Amino acid sequence: MSLYLLAASKLSEVTDHSDIGVVVATGLILVFGVLILLYLLITLEGVIFSFLDKNKKRKTGATQKPAAPQKAAAPKPKATPAPAIKAEQGIPGEVVAAISAAIACMDGGRYSVRSIARAQKKGRNVWSDAAVASYTQPF
Repeated sequence: MSLYLLAASKLSEVTDHSDIGVVVATGLILVFGVLILLYLLITLEGVIFSFLDKNKKRKTGATQKPAAPQKAAAPKPKATPAPAIKAEQGIPGEVVAAISAAIACMDGGRYSVRSIARAQKKGRNVWSDAAVASYTQPF
C-alpha cells in the first residue's frame, strides 16, 4: 500500500504538462499530413493513368482503317447434344447438374462429365482424420 501512495504522491508533484500537448499536436499533424500526401499521390496516379488511356485510345482510333464490308456469315453447324452422364443410382439429378455446372465453370467448358460415382469409404471419415491430425500436431 505504501508503494501506491508513494507513486501517487510523485504523480501529483508533476505540474508541468506542457510536453503532453506538444506530443499530441505533433502526432496529429504528422498523421494527417501523411494521409494528405497519400491522397494526393493516389489522385496523381489516377490522373496519369487516365491520361495514358486517352492517348492510347487516340492512337488506336487514328491508326484503325475503316472496316471492310462484311461477307455473308457461314451457317453455324448444328450443336450435337452432349452424351448422357452416367450417375450412380441414388444420386439425384440436381446433384449431377450442380457437379456438371461447377466443372464447366472451373475449366471454361473444355471438359465434360462422363460419370459420377460415390467415393469408396476407407477407414475413418474425414472429420476423424482432421481430429487426429489436430491432436497429434506438435506445438
